[in-house]
Amino acid sequence: MARLVRFRVIDGIAVVTLDAAPVNALSAPMRAGLWEVFSRIDSNPDIKAAVLMAAGRMFSAGADIREFSDPVADPSLPQLCNHIEACTKPVVAAFHGQTLGGGAELVLAAHYRLASPDARFGLPEISLGLVPGAGGTQRLPRLIGAERALQLLITTKSIEAGIAHRTGLVDGIVQGDLGSGAIAFAQNLIESGKGPRPTRDNRKHFLDARAHAAAIAKARASLDGSPLHAPERAVDCVEVAALLPFDAGLAFEDDAFARCMEHPQSIALRHVFMAERKIDSALIEKAENNFRPVAPMGKSVATRLRKTVVKAAEHLVENGENEADIDGAMVAYGFRKGPSGGRTKTERNSEIERKMIAALVVEGAACVDEGAVQRPSDVDALAVHAISFPRRMGGPMRAAQSMGLIGLRKDMRVWAQDSEIWTVPNLLDEAIKDARGFDAVESS
Repeated sequence: MARLVRFRVIDGIAVVTLDAAPVNALSAPMRAGLWEVFSRIDSNPDIKAAVLMAAGRMFSAGADIREFSDPVADPSLPQLCNHIEACTKPVVAAFHGQTLGGGAELVLAAHYRLASPDARFGLPEISLGLVPGAGGTQRLPRLIGAERALQLLITTKSIEAGIAHRTGLVDGIVQGDLGSGAIAFAQNLIESGKGPRPTRDNRKHFLDARAHAAAIAKARASLDGSPLHAPERAVDCVEVAALLPFDAGLAFEDDAFARCMEHPQSIALRHVFMAERKIDSALIEKAENNFRPVAPMGKSVATRLRKTVVKAAEHLVENGENEADIDGAMVAYGFRKGPSGGRTKTERNSEIERKMIAALVVEGAACVDEGAVQRPSDVDALAVHAISFPRRMGGPMRAAQSMGLIGLRKDMRVWAQDSEIWTVPNLLDEAIKDARGFDAVESS
């Protein structure tokens, strides 16, 4: 605990510091440490207030995504946020740098909030196919209203400290040393007799029911035609924030989070997120907020994948498919354009999709076998960033796994009679031997 959560008392004020470089991820040990510290704060009569802050370049990037596939260890992040909010001493969160996801939800659970001028606050869970799962959809609209909350939730953009202050999300911006400013703020709370101010009790933005309903309707209209699952669930959660008691709203959010976690889109999006972080920098590099293939290795694989799509389309045309229909089906699937350059969306066509993905699986397996990439997920990351494979589908290897590898192999054995581009690769046979599919191949 001492290594992840530092704790000291200065003149009756407990200063709690997250200390887990580089991003202060809210891992199970971190959560356990925070739980113990705030329990001590609550039970110690000599402590009159608490300041929650962080060491390093940011407050917190949120939950540790690597734990998502494991059973949740107590205390969970929702439990921790409720624990902090229930503290009988005023809790001041003082954040700097990036404060994202679960880190932002931790800040929302505090009673007062201060930010450094460089701070940025955001809830980007939608980018992983999720909704915030630790009260973010219930506390955020209580502080800044449904319309502004939904702008943050749906766009996944973070906001700077100045905007956070103007909207009422934070109580002040600290110029100079953040810790000293936060301690002074807490001392002033004690001297003026101000106690805890639970966010859960704040309903001022819900007094105008028509305005709340209008914000919900506006958000739903903006999502009309969107293929994404999670944004609609986020709107549902913000809607019920004004309609249900707080604890019932948390239960609704928890159910929405669980449903999103199990949805194929979230599984695919989290897969790509991890693939981008595992892939060799000789294949992909990050430029600003985007990834791009690196010459010569990454661009070479990208070229192979593009040629595979074109070749598969040519075989489809030879077997009676219309070129425009192929383009339209690929756009409907989520590509920005079809193999021939067409951008007009038509209907989803499962056979075209399966044949295209199967061809990419064959080429991707060849890339793995030849050492052009290290693992199947490298193929997925490159496909997303080099050939506009839809991110929400996870890349061709993940998409094939979602379709069902055994069924796809059965089809490929038939298609291979017409063309070798669908010849079943050994890597696919290996993946089928384990329930984890290509994930098992990666870890072997």
